Amino acid sequence: MYSTQLDEVVRLITKYREERKSVSIGYLGNVVDLWERLAAEEDCLVDLGSDQTSLHNPFNGGYYPVGLSFEESNKMMVEDPENFKRYVQKSLLRQIAAIDKLTARGMHFWDYGNAFLIECYRAGADILAANAKDEKTFRYPSYMQDIMGDIFSMGFGPFRWVCTSGDPSDLAVTDEIACRVLDELATHNGNVLLLSISQ
Repeated sequence: MYSTQLDEVVRLITKYREERKSVSIGYLGNVVDLWERLAAEEDCLVDLGSDQTSLHNPFNGGYYPVGLSFEESNKMMVEDPENFKRYVQKSLLRQIAAIDKLTARGMHFWDYGNAFLIECYRAGADILAANAKDEKTFRYPSYMQDIMGDIFSMGFGPFRWVCTSGDPSDLAVTDEIACRVLDELATHNGNVLLLSISQ
């Protein structure tokens, strides 16, 4: 399900949280508007957060700033790249400010490895860890540090697959294989794997 209306997205989140039902809810709009709306809510409606925009290429289509349409952004990218860069950086500052508000209220945020935190820092955001020894030690952990933990050191994951046949029975087979591999790893590695996955 999805909506172009922030009120509807918030209504859906609230409804399904109350029902304790897992669903996917999409917002068709700029993610900064969504982050800011979620940060303005009385209740913290977000438990986990990350950003997956293509910030390895922030000024050439990898990130579309708030306040400009898709068409306006594409035009400005070509005709006025310096101004477009300013829009992107202002947008990043707004986005990280909303994320900071949500994490202060209990949301767990991590960097997905897409240069989001680096670009926020370059835009002027105060996001270095309190004990930072360099300009790459951010207050938010990376996906690899925080989520994957020791799984790689055990020679496992992360694995992603696509069921190109579109046949649910094919997907069930691959899911069964993944479950079997996890069970085997848990048997041979004790609780270490289970602790890594659950953190």
